[in-house]
Amino acid sequence: MSRPAATGHVVWHDLLTTDVGKACDFYAKLLGWTYEVEHAAEFVWKPGAGDYPLILSNGAAHGGLIKIEPDQRSCWLTYVTVDDVDETTRRSRKLDGTIEREPFDIPGVGRSAVVRDPQGGLICPFVASHDYPPPQGVFIWDELLTTDDYSARAFYGGLFTWAARQTDAGDKSFYTSFVDTDRDPVTGALVMPAKLDLAAQWVPYIQVADINMAIEKAAYLGAKQLLGPVVTKGVGRRALLLDPTGALFGLIVPEG
Repeated sequence: MSRPAATGHVVWHDLLTTDVGKACDFYAKLLGWTYEVEHAAEFVWKPGAGDYPLILSNGAAHGGLIKIEPDQRSCWLTYVTVDDVDETTRRSRKLDGTIEREPFDIPGVGRSAVVRDPQGGLICPFVASHDYPPPQGVFIWDELLTTDDYSARAFYGGLFTWAARQTDAGDKSFYTSFVDTDRDPVTGALVMPAKLDLAAQWVPYIQVADINMAIEKAAYLGAKQLLGPVVTKGVGRRALLLDPTGALFGLIVPEG
């Protein structure tokens, strides 16, 4: 029987986008996603009610889309399970993080907050109010693009009790994997490549069967390829792209 996700694991993703219709169309054509529009009583990025398209794949919900203002930056948000959202949020301040949104309740879903790390990456601590198992098979890896991996290791190690493990990524660089208390990898971190002029942020990786074919199709649909495909030991073959609304996302064929 499936169980709720352990503390420190990624369980949900939201796309904050300036154009919900364009984003839905892009990911539907690229990945076969369908959507079910629910009426949300509260959003993580803004208070108040509104439509919330759920991302559906293989009969299960894996995330959602939230409309933001035209002058804001489209991006994906990553949710990580914690024992106590309020305590985790308080701890983030002691680690030199900032609070974008104080802890709040999402009726029928759980409790969350929005925290910004010292380099600017956003992350959402989360406690579910239900015992449903987390979705699997679509978003299979999350990676922090950061300007300072040393600071990132200290911040997230203190925030989620993740331990950092570094592997040789070639070209005299290293890749950081964050592992849980069982020493299992849960997320990764990458120092921002010099050629990428982007804000520090968390990026979700979506599993595909053929990464070259998926990249070609994404480009045809209006995405921009930024990095890869590259092979990272222990993670897989992956690439970074910008969707047509400007949100950064990854494609991955997992190792093994």
